[in-house]
Amino acid sequence: MKNRTLIISIFVFLIVALLFFALYKTISRYSVSVEKCSSLDSDDCWHSLAHQTLNKTYCNEIKDNETKEHCLEHLPEINKENK
Repeated sequence: MKNRTLIISIFVFLIVALLFFALYKTISRYSVSVEKCSSLDSDDCWHSLAHQTLNKTYCNEIKDNETKEHCLEHLPEINKENK
């Protein structure tokens, strides 16, 4: 009986560990950082970073004027909603 419980416990632990590892890899792939945006030099990345951090200074890194305008105009709306 103890062996069966031990085997089931180990099996459950392995499944939980694998799920955690898979979720961590998936989530970290979508996180945005200054280093990542600098290396990609992508307007979408800077836009995402600005929205993720609610910091509109990152909008200034956007090269496309229309995207930059949208970023600068949209962030104050987000800040008002969160207060």
